[in-house]
Amino acid sequence: MKRILTALLTLCMVFALALPAFAEDAASSTPTTPTPAPARSDVAVVSYAVTNVAGGEVTTINKGDHINVVLQIADYSAYGAKDVDGNDITAATITARFNTTDFTYTGVGEVGRFVAESDYLSYTLLFRDVVYNGTSQTLPINLSYNRTTLPFQTISLTMGQCVLADKENAKTPSLMVRTSGYGEVVTAGEEFTLSLGIYATDGNENLNDVSVTLNLPENVSLSGGSLTQYVGTMTPKATKTLNFNVLPSAGFSGTVADISVTLTGTGADSGTAATTTPFTVSVPVTQPNRFEVGKLEMQDTVNVGDTASVTLSYVNKGKRELGNLEARLTGTNIGSESYQYLGNLNAGSEGSVDFDITPDAAGTISGVITLTYEDANGKIQTVSKDFTATAEEYADNWGGMDPGMEEPMPDESQQTGLPVWGWVLIVLGGAAVVVVIVVVVRKRKKAKALANLEAEDDDEDI
Repeated sequence: MKRILTALLTLCMVFALALPAFAEDAASSTPTTPTPAPARSDVAVVSYAVTNVAGGEVTTINKGDHINVVLQIADYSAYGAKDVDGNDITAATITARFNTTDFTYTGVGEVGRFVAESDYLSYTLLFRDVVYNGTSQTLPINLSYNRTTLPFQTISLTMGQCVLADKENAKTPSLMVRTSGYGEVVTAGEEFTLSLGIYATDGNENLNDVSVTLNLPENVSLSGGSLTQYVGTMTPKATKTLNFNVLPSAGFSGTVADISVTLTGTGADSGTAATTTPFTVSVPVTQPNRFEVGKLEMQDTVNVGDTASVTLSYVNKGKRELGNLEARLTGTNIGSESYQYLGNLNAGSEGSVDFDITPDAAGTISGVITLTYEDANGKIQTVSKDFTATAEEYADNWGGMDPGMEEPMPDESQQTGLPVWGWVLIVLGGAAVVVVIVVVVRKRKKAKALANLEAEDDDEDI
Protein backbone atom coordinates (compact mmCIF):
# COMPACT_ATOMS: atom_id res chain seq x y z
CA MET A 1 0.00 0.00 0.00
CA LYS A 2 2.82 2.31 0.84
CA ARG A 3 4.33 1.61 -2.58
CA ILE A 4 1.09 2.51 -4.40
CA LEU A 5 0.76 5.79 -2.51
CA THR A 6 4.35 6.65 -3.35
CA ALA A 7 3.67 5.95 -7.05
CA LEU A 8 0.56 8.13 -7.07
CA LEU A 9 2.42 10.98 -5.40
CA THR A 10 5.17 10.71 -7.99
CA LEU A 11 2.61 10.74 -10.89
CA CYS A 12 0.94 13.82 -9.54
CA MET A 13 4.26 15.61 -9.31
CA VAL A 14 5.16 14.60 -12.89
CA PHE A 15 1.79 15.71 -14.20
CA ALA A 16 2.09 19.07 -12.40
CA LEU A 17 5.39 19.61 -14.17
CA ALA A 18 4.04 18.43 -17.57
CA LEU A 19 0.90 20.56 -17.72
CA PRO A 20 2.61 23.96 -18.12
CA ALA A 21 4.64 22.58 -21.02
CA PHE A 22 1.42 21.88 -22.98
CA ALA A 23 -0.77 24.72 -21.79
CA GLU A 24 1.56 27.60 -21.04
CA ASP A 25 -1.25 30.09 -20.55
CA ALA A 26 -3.15 27.95 -18.05
CA ALA A 27 -3.28 29.14 -14.46
CA SER A 28 -0.86 27.42 -12.15
CA SER A 29 -3.82 26.39 -10.03
CA THR A 30 -5.54 24.40 -12.83
CA PRO A 31 -6.76 21.27 -11.05
CA THR A 32 -6.21 17.78 -12.21
CA THR A 33 -8.83 15.11 -11.89
CA PRO A 34 -7.46 11.87 -10.44
CA THR A 35 -8.67 8.43 -11.42
CA PRO A 36 -8.13 5.11 -9.66
CA ALA A 37 -4.61 3.73 -9.90
CA PRO A 38 -4.24 1.00 -12.52
CA ALA A 39 -3.43 -2.60 -11.77
CA ARG A 40 0.19 -3.47 -12.34
CA SER A 41 -0.56 -5.18 -15.66
CA ASP A 42 -2.71 -2.35 -17.06
CA VAL A 43 -2.30 0.92 -18.90
CA ALA A 44 -4.60 3.63 -17.63
CA VAL A 45 -5.27 7.33 -17.27
CA VAL A 46 -3.97 8.34 -13.85
CA SER A 47 -5.30 11.92 -14.07
CA TYR A 48 -6.43 14.48 -16.62
CA ALA A 49 -6.95 18.21 -17.08
CA VAL A 50 -9.10 20.28 -19.46
CA THR A 51 -8.33 23.84 -20.53
CA ASN A 52 -9.62 26.20 -23.16
CA VAL A 53 -7.44 26.90 -26.20
CA ALA A 54 -5.81 29.78 -24.33
CA GLY A 55 -4.84 27.49 -21.45
CA GLY A 56 -7.47 28.67 -18.96
CA GLU A 57 -9.28 26.32 -16.62
CA VAL A 58 -12.51 24.76 -17.88
CA THR A 59 -15.14 23.41 -15.51
CA THR A 60 -18.04 23.07 -17.98
CA ILE A 61 -17.80 21.80 -21.55
CA ASN A 62 -20.78 22.54 -23.80
CA LYS A 63 -21.50 21.34 -27.30
CA GLY A 64 -19.26 23.06 -29.84
CA ASP A 65 -16.63 24.13 -27.28
CA HIS A 66 -12.95 23.95 -28.29
CA ILE A 67 -10.74 22.53 -25.56
CA ASN A 68 -7.30 21.08 -24.82
CA VAL A 69 -7.19 17.69 -23.10
CA VAL A 70 -4.11 16.60 -21.11
CA LEU A 71 -3.80 12.99 -19.86
CA GLN A 72 -1.30 11.44 -17.44
CA ILE A 73 -0.67 7.81 -18.47
CA ALA A 74 0.83 4.98 -16.44
CA ASP A 75 1.66 1.81 -18.34
CA TYR A 76 3.02 -1.17 -16.41
CA SER A 77 2.75 -3.52 -19.40
CA ALA A 78 5.22 -1.46 -21.47
CA TYR A 79 7.86 -1.24 -18.75
CA GLY A 80 11.14 -2.69 -19.96
CA ALA A 81 9.80 -3.48 -23.45
CA LYS A 82 12.08 -3.19 -26.50
CA ASP A 83 11.35 -2.35 -30.13
CA VAL A 84 12.09 -4.80 -32.97
CA ASP A 85 15.65 -3.51 -33.15
CA GLY A 86 16.24 -4.21 -29.44
CA ASN A 87 16.14 -0.57 -28.40
CA ASP A 88 14.28 0.89 -25.45
CA ILE A 89 10.84 2.40 -26.07
CA THR A 90 10.85 6.19 -26.48
CA ALA A 91 8.17 8.85 -26.75
CA ALA A 92 8.42 8.68 -30.58
CA THR A 93 7.28 5.06 -30.41
CA ILE A 94 3.85 5.96 -29.01
CA THR A 95 0.80 6.83 -31.20
CA ALA A 96 -2.48 7.95 -29.63
CA ARG A 97 -5.70 8.68 -31.60
CA PHE A 98 -9.35 9.38 -30.74
CA ASN A 99 -11.75 6.51 -31.36
CA THR A 100 -15.05 8.43 -31.26
CA THR A 101 -17.30 10.83 -33.11
CA ASP A 102 -18.44 12.45 -29.88
CA PHE A 103 -15.27 14.52 -29.93
CA THR A 104 -13.70 15.90 -33.12
CA TYR A 105 -9.94 15.58 -33.38
CA THR A 106 -8.16 14.26 -36.47
CA GLY A 107 -4.52 14.32 -35.43
CA VAL A 108 -2.43 12.26 -33.01
CA GLY A 109 -1.68 13.10 -29.39
CA GLU A 110 1.55 14.83 -28.47
CA VAL A 111 3.68 12.77 -26.09
CA GLY A 112 5.64 14.55 -23.35
CA ARG A 113 7.39 13.97 -19.97
CA PHE A 114 8.27 10.40 -20.92
CA VAL A 115 9.83 8.75 -17.83
CA ALA A 116 10.61 5.14 -16.91
CA GLU A 117 9.72 4.75 -13.27
CA SER A 118 10.67 1.80 -11.09
CA ASP A 119 8.23 -0.63 -12.75
CA TYR A 120 6.06 1.37 -15.20
CA LEU A 121 6.27 3.98 -17.97
CA SER A 122 4.89 7.41 -17.20
CA TYR A 123 4.10 9.99 -19.87
CA THR A 124 1.59 12.70 -20.74
CA LEU A 125 -0.67 12.98 -23.82
CA LEU A 126 -1.84 16.36 -25.10
CA PHE A 127 -4.71 16.79 -27.60
CA ARG A 128 -5.02 20.37 -28.79
CA ASP A 129 -8.20 22.10 -30.03
CA VAL A 130 -10.65 19.26 -29.49
CA VAL A 131 -14.29 20.01 -30.40
CA TYR A 132 -17.00 18.60 -28.15
CA ASN A 133 -20.08 17.42 -30.08
CA GLY A 134 -22.40 17.20 -27.11
CA THR A 135 -23.34 13.55 -27.43
CA SER A 136 -21.23 11.70 -24.81
CA GLN A 137 -18.98 12.24 -21.78
CA THR A 138 -16.77 9.26 -22.62
CA LEU A 139 -13.56 9.75 -24.58
CA PRO A 140 -12.00 6.48 -25.90
CA ILE A 141 -8.40 6.64 -27.14
CA ASN A 142 -6.51 4.08 -29.23
CA LEU A 143 -2.94 3.54 -27.98
CA SER A 144 -0.20 1.69 -29.84
CA TYR A 145 3.56 1.26 -29.57
CA ASN A 146 5.12 1.31 -33.03
CA ARG A 147 7.73 -1.29 -34.05
CA THR A 148 7.10 -3.38 -30.96
CA THR A 149 5.25 -6.57 -30.14
CA LEU A 150 3.12 -4.83 -27.53
CA PRO A 151 -0.64 -5.25 -28.14
CA PHE A 152 -2.89 -2.48 -29.42
CA GLN A 153 -4.93 -1.05 -26.52
CA THR A 154 -7.87 1.29 -25.97
CA ILE A 155 -8.07 3.47 -22.90
CA SER A 156 -11.23 5.33 -21.92
CA LEU A 157 -11.72 8.58 -20.05
CA THR A 158 -15.01 9.90 -18.63
CA MET A 159 -15.13 13.69 -18.37
CA GLY A 160 -17.86 14.89 -16.03
CA GLN A 161 -17.42 18.48 -17.22
CA CYS A 162 -19.11 17.63 -20.54
CA VAL A 163 -22.76 18.73 -20.78
CA LEU A 164 -24.88 16.41 -22.89
CA ALA A 165 -27.06 18.01 -25.56
CA ASP A 166 -30.80 17.97 -24.96
CA LYS A 167 -31.95 15.42 -27.52
CA GLU A 168 -35.61 15.76 -26.64
CA ASN A 169 -35.59 19.47 -27.45
CA ALA A 170 -33.30 19.22 -30.45
CA LYS A 171 -34.47 21.14 -33.51
CA THR A 172 -33.22 19.28 -36.56
CA PRO A 173 -32.63 21.46 -39.64
CA SER A 174 -34.51 20.62 -42.83
CA LEU A 175 -32.89 20.21 -46.24
CA MET A 176 -33.96 21.86 -49.49
CA VAL A 177 -32.68 22.77 -52.93
CA ARG A 178 -32.46 26.54 -52.88
CA THR A 179 -30.89 27.16 -56.31
CA SER A 180 -30.41 25.27 -59.56
CA GLY A 181 -28.81 26.04 -62.90
CA TYR A 182 -28.02 24.33 -66.21
CA GLY A 183 -26.61 27.04 -68.46
CA GLU A 184 -28.31 28.85 -71.34
CA VAL A 185 -29.07 26.09 -73.87
CA VAL A 186 -29.18 22.31 -73.40
CA THR A 187 -28.99 20.29 -76.63
CA ALA A 188 -29.66 16.58 -77.07
CA GLY A 189 -26.38 14.72 -77.53
CA GLU A 190 -24.34 17.39 -75.69
CA GLU A 191 -23.17 17.38 -72.05
CA PHE A 192 -24.25 20.12 -69.64
CA THR A 193 -23.53 20.89 -65.96
CA LEU A 194 -26.43 20.77 -63.52
CA SER A 195 -25.66 22.94 -60.48
CA LEU A 196 -27.62 22.54 -57.23
CA GLY A 197 -27.46 24.75 -54.14
CA ILE A 198 -28.34 22.63 -51.08
CA TYR A 199 -29.52 24.53 -47.98
CA ALA A 200 -29.90 23.42 -44.35
CA THR A 201 -32.52 25.43 -42.52
CA ASP A 202 -32.30 26.82 -38.99
CA GLY A 203 -31.89 24.42 -36.06
CA ASN A 204 -29.90 23.75 -32.91
CA GLU A 205 -27.98 20.69 -34.13
CA ASN A 206 -25.87 19.81 -37.11
CA LEU A 207 -26.89 17.43 -39.85
CA ASN A 208 -24.71 14.38 -40.46
CA ASP A 209 -24.42 12.12 -43.51
CA VAL A 210 -26.06 14.60 -45.85
CA SER A 211 -26.27 13.22 -49.40
CA VAL A 212 -27.89 14.29 -52.69
CA THR A 213 -29.21 11.83 -55.29
CA LEU A 214 -30.48 12.50 -58.82
CA ASN A 215 -33.28 10.55 -60.50
CA LEU A 216 -32.87 10.88 -64.28
CA PRO A 217 -35.51 10.32 -66.99
CA GLU A 218 -35.10 7.87 -69.88
CA ASN A 219 -32.31 8.63 -72.37
CA VAL A 220 -30.61 10.97 -69.87
CA SER A 221 -27.50 9.86 -67.97
CA LEU A 222 -24.37 11.18 -66.28
CA SER A 223 -21.28 11.59 -68.41
CA GLY A 224 -19.20 10.75 -65.34
CA GLY A 225 -19.42 10.33 -61.59
CA SER A 226 -22.17 8.95 -59.38
CA LEU A 227 -25.86 9.77 -59.18
CA THR A 228 -25.34 10.27 -55.42
CA GLN A 229 -22.92 12.80 -53.98
CA TYR A 230 -22.00 12.62 -50.29
CA VAL A 231 -21.88 16.00 -48.55
CA GLY A 232 -21.21 14.91 -44.96
CA THR A 233 -21.92 17.37 -42.13
CA MET A 234 -23.85 20.61 -42.60
CA THR A 235 -24.41 23.20 -39.91
CA PRO A 236 -27.73 25.05 -39.63
CA LYS A 237 -28.22 27.77 -42.29
CA ALA A 238 -25.29 26.42 -44.31
CA THR A 239 -25.32 26.10 -48.13
CA LYS A 240 -23.45 23.55 -50.23
CA THR A 241 -23.14 23.72 -54.02
CA LEU A 242 -22.89 20.48 -56.01
CA ASN A 243 -22.31 19.95 -59.74
CA PHE A 244 -23.40 16.99 -61.87
CA ASN A 245 -22.29 16.40 -65.48
CA VAL A 246 -25.48 15.35 -67.30
CA LEU A 247 -25.81 14.03 -70.86
CA PRO A 248 -29.17 13.83 -72.71
CA SER A 249 -28.58 11.27 -75.45
CA ALA A 250 -29.05 12.03 -79.14
CA GLY A 251 -32.10 9.74 -78.96
CA PHE A 252 -33.86 11.97 -76.41
CA SER A 253 -37.00 13.07 -78.27
CA GLY A 254 -38.79 15.05 -75.56
CA THR A 255 -38.77 18.78 -75.06
CA VAL A 256 -38.10 18.83 -71.28
CA ALA A 257 -35.98 16.56 -69.04
CA ASP A 258 -37.50 16.40 -65.56
CA ILE A 259 -34.73 15.58 -63.05
CA SER A 260 -35.89 14.90 -59.48
CA VAL A 261 -33.58 15.46 -56.51
CA THR A 262 -33.58 13.40 -53.29
CA LEU A 263 -31.94 14.80 -50.12
CA THR A 264 -31.10 12.86 -46.94
CA GLY A 265 -29.48 13.75 -43.63
CA THR A 266 -29.68 12.95 -39.90
CA GLY A 267 -29.57 15.16 -36.82
CA ALA A 268 -26.14 14.89 -35.19
CA ASP A 269 -27.55 14.90 -31.64
CA SER A 270 -31.07 13.55 -31.92
CA GLY A 271 -30.53 11.09 -34.77
CA THR A 272 -33.72 12.44 -36.35
CA ALA A 273 -33.96 12.24 -40.13
CA ALA A 274 -34.04 15.67 -41.71
CA THR A 275 -37.28 16.61 -43.43
CA THR A 276 -36.84 17.45 -47.11
CA THR A 277 -38.81 19.37 -49.70
CA PRO A 278 -39.41 17.45 -52.96
CA PHE A 279 -37.64 19.18 -55.82
CA THR A 280 -37.63 18.67 -59.59
CA VAL A 281 -35.47 20.53 -62.08
CA SER A 282 -37.20 20.89 -65.46
CA VAL A 283 -34.49 21.29 -68.09
CA PRO A 284 -35.60 22.33 -71.62
CA VAL A 285 -33.77 20.15 -74.15
CA THR A 286 -33.40 21.37 -77.73
CA GLN A 287 -32.83 19.14 -80.71
CA PRO A 288 -29.89 19.82 -83.04
CA ASN A 289 -30.98 21.50 -86.27
CA ARG A 290 -30.60 18.83 -88.98
CA PHE A 291 -32.60 20.37 -91.84
CA GLU A 292 -30.47 20.10 -94.99
CA VAL A 293 -30.85 21.14 -98.62
CA GLY A 294 -29.57 19.07 -101.53
CA LYS A 295 -28.08 19.92 -104.90
CA LEU A 296 -29.90 22.52 -106.95
CA GLU A 297 -30.88 21.33 -110.47
CA MET A 298 -31.12 23.68 -113.48
CA GLN A 299 -29.94 23.77 -117.11
CA ASP A 300 -26.87 25.87 -117.87
CA THR A 301 -28.35 27.99 -120.70
CA VAL A 302 -31.84 29.31 -121.42
CA ASN A 303 -33.08 31.13 -124.54
CA VAL A 304 -34.42 34.61 -123.96
CA GLY A 305 -38.18 34.41 -123.60
CA ASP A 306 -38.19 30.66 -122.88
CA THR A 307 -39.18 29.17 -119.53
CA ALA A 308 -36.80 26.91 -117.57
CA SER A 309 -37.27 25.09 -114.24
CA VAL A 310 -35.03 25.28 -111.15
CA THR A 311 -35.43 22.55 -108.48
CA LEU A 312 -34.10 22.37 -104.92
CA SER A 313 -34.47 19.26 -102.72
CA TYR A 314 -34.49 19.22 -98.90
CA VAL A 315 -34.68 16.73 -95.99
CA ASN A 316 -35.45 16.82 -92.25
CA LYS A 317 -32.91 14.53 -90.53
CA GLY A 318 -33.93 15.67 -87.04
CA LYS A 319 -36.06 13.93 -84.42
CA ARG A 320 -38.99 16.37 -84.52
CA GLU A 321 -41.37 17.93 -87.02
CA LEU A 322 -40.51 21.24 -88.64
CA GLY A 323 -43.31 23.76 -89.09
CA ASN A 324 -44.42 26.32 -91.67
CA LEU A 325 -41.85 25.55 -94.34
CA GLU A 326 -41.94 28.12 -97.15
CA ALA A 327 -39.78 28.88 -100.17
CA ARG A 328 -39.08 32.12 -101.98
CA LEU A 329 -37.30 32.77 -105.31
CA THR A 330 -35.50 36.10 -105.83
CA GLY A 331 -32.84 37.24 -108.25
CA THR A 332 -32.09 39.09 -111.49
CA ASN A 333 -33.10 38.22 -115.07
CA ILE A 334 -35.45 35.51 -113.79
CA GLY A 335 -38.75 37.06 -114.83
CA SER A 336 -40.87 37.53 -111.73
CA GLU A 337 -40.11 36.55 -108.14
CA SER A 338 -42.07 33.59 -106.72
CA TYR A 339 -43.26 32.24 -103.35
CA GLN A 340 -44.53 28.81 -102.24
CA TYR A 341 -45.91 27.63 -98.88
CA LEU A 342 -44.86 24.00 -98.31
CA GLY A 343 -46.42 23.33 -94.86
CA ASN A 344 -44.96 21.10 -92.13
CA LEU A 345 -42.18 18.57 -92.65
CA ASN A 346 -42.17 15.43 -90.51
CA ALA A 347 -38.99 13.99 -88.99
CA GLY A 348 -37.20 11.84 -91.56
CA SER A 349 -39.18 13.31 -94.50
CA GLU A 350 -37.84 14.88 -97.66
CA GLY A 351 -39.23 16.92 -100.54
CA SER A 352 -38.38 19.44 -103.24
CA VAL A 353 -39.56 22.79 -104.54
CA ASP A 354 -39.72 23.89 -108.23
CA PHE A 355 -39.68 27.41 -109.62
CA ASP A 356 -39.97 28.62 -113.23
CA ILE A 357 -37.72 31.35 -114.56
CA THR A 358 -38.12 33.31 -117.82
CA PRO A 359 -35.12 35.47 -118.70
CA ASP A 360 -35.99 38.67 -120.61
CA ALA A 361 -32.50 39.62 -121.74
CA ALA A 362 -29.35 37.89 -122.87
CA GLY A 363 -26.64 37.61 -120.24
CA THR A 364 -26.30 36.25 -116.72
CA ILE A 365 -29.16 34.75 -114.75
CA SER A 366 -28.63 34.86 -110.95
CA GLY A 367 -31.08 33.80 -108.29
CA VAL A 368 -31.54 32.64 -104.70
CA ILE A 369 -33.97 30.10 -103.31
CA THR A 370 -34.60 30.80 -99.62
CA LEU A 371 -36.25 28.20 -97.37
CA THR A 372 -37.69 29.42 -94.04
CA TYR A 373 -39.14 27.21 -91.29
CA GLU A 374 -39.81 26.90 -87.55
CA ASP A 375 -37.48 24.41 -85.87
CA ALA A 376 -38.49 21.98 -83.09
CA ASN A 377 -37.99 24.75 -80.52
CA GLY A 378 -40.22 27.26 -82.31
CA LYS A 379 -37.35 29.41 -83.58
CA ILE A 380 -37.32 30.72 -87.16
CA GLN A 381 -34.51 29.24 -89.25
CA THR A 382 -33.41 30.16 -92.78
CA VAL A 383 -31.43 28.25 -95.42
CA SER A 384 -30.50 29.75 -98.82
CA LYS A 385 -29.15 28.30 -102.06
CA ASP A 386 -27.69 30.44 -104.89
CA PHE A 387 -27.68 29.57 -108.58
CA THR A 388 -26.50 31.10 -111.87
CA ALA A 389 -27.10 30.38 -115.58
CA THR A 390 -26.76 32.08 -118.96
CA ALA A 391 -29.56 33.54 -121.11
CA GLU A 392 -28.98 33.49 -124.92
CA GLU A 393 -30.77 34.94 -127.98
CA TYR A 394 -32.45 32.56 -130.49
CA ALA A 395 -30.09 31.07 -133.12
CA ASP A 396 -30.36 32.57 -136.81
CA ASN A 397 -32.07 29.71 -138.69
CA TRP A 398 -32.78 31.83 -141.88
CA GLY A 399 -29.34 32.97 -142.82
CA GLY A 400 -29.88 36.42 -141.46
CA MET A 401 -33.19 37.04 -143.38
CA ASP A 402 -36.49 37.91 -141.85
CA PRO A 403 -38.52 34.67 -141.86
CA GLY A 404 -41.61 36.64 -143.01
CA MET A 405 -39.97 37.92 -146.25
CA GLU A 406 -40.13 36.07 -149.62
CA GLU A 407 -36.97 35.30 -151.47
CA PRO A 408 -36.78 37.63 -154.59
CA MET A 409 -36.85 36.04 -158.04
CA PRO A 410 -33.51 36.25 -159.82
CA ASP A 411 -33.06 38.37 -162.92
CA GLU A 412 -33.37 36.05 -166.00
CA SER A 413 -30.84 38.10 -167.88
CA GLN A 414 -28.29 37.33 -165.25
CA GLN A 415 -29.00 33.59 -165.02
CA THR A 416 -26.11 31.38 -165.95
CA GLY A 417 -27.73 27.97 -165.20
CA LEU A 418 -30.92 26.13 -166.20
CA PRO A 419 -34.03 28.41 -166.14
CA VAL A 420 -36.73 27.79 -163.57
CA TRP A 421 -39.23 26.69 -166.26
CA GLY A 422 -36.79 24.03 -167.33
CA TRP A 423 -36.73 22.53 -163.89
CA VAL A 424 -40.55 22.58 -163.85
CA LEU A 425 -40.78 20.58 -167.15
CA ILE A 426 -38.32 18.03 -165.83
CA VAL A 427 -40.39 17.51 -162.71
CA LEU A 428 -43.63 17.18 -164.73
CA GLY A 429 -42.01 14.78 -167.18
CA GLY A 430 -40.82 12.60 -164.37
CA ALA A 431 -44.31 12.49 -162.92
CA ALA A 432 -45.77 11.42 -166.31
CA VAL A 433 -43.26 8.60 -166.57
CA VAL A 434 -44.28 7.37 -163.12
CA VAL A 435 -47.98 7.41 -164.14
CA VAL A 436 -47.25 5.41 -167.34
CA ILE A 437 -45.33 2.83 -165.37
CA VAL A 438 -48.16 2.43 -162.88
CA VAL A 439 -50.74 1.99 -165.71
CA VAL A 440 -48.63 -0.66 -167.48
CA VAL A 441 -48.14 -2.61 -164.26
CA ARG A 442 -51.84 -2.54 -163.53
CA LYS A 443 -52.71 -3.81 -167.08
CA ARG A 444 -50.30 -6.72 -166.77
CA LYS A 445 -51.72 -7.71 -163.42
CA LYS A 446 -55.27 -7.58 -164.85
CA ALA A 447 -54.39 -9.79 -167.89
CA LYS A 448 -52.72 -12.33 -165.66
CA ALA A 449 -55.77 -12.47 -163.42
CA LEU A 450 -58.10 -13.07 -166.42
CA ALA A 451 -55.88 -15.88 -167.69
CA ASN A 452 -56.04 -17.57 -164.32
CA LEU A 453 -59.83 -17.38 -164.29
CA GLU A 454 -60.08 -18.95 -167.73
CA ALA A 455 -57.85 -21.80 -166.69
CA GLU A 456 -60.07 -22.50 -163.68
CA ASP A 457 -63.17 -22.62 -165.95
CA ASP A 458 -61.50 -25.17 -168.24
CA ASP A 459 -60.76 -27.40 -165.27
CA GLU A 460 -64.36 -27.35 -164.17
CA ASP A 461 -65.56 -28.39 -167.65
CA ILE A 462 -63.30 -31.33 -167.61
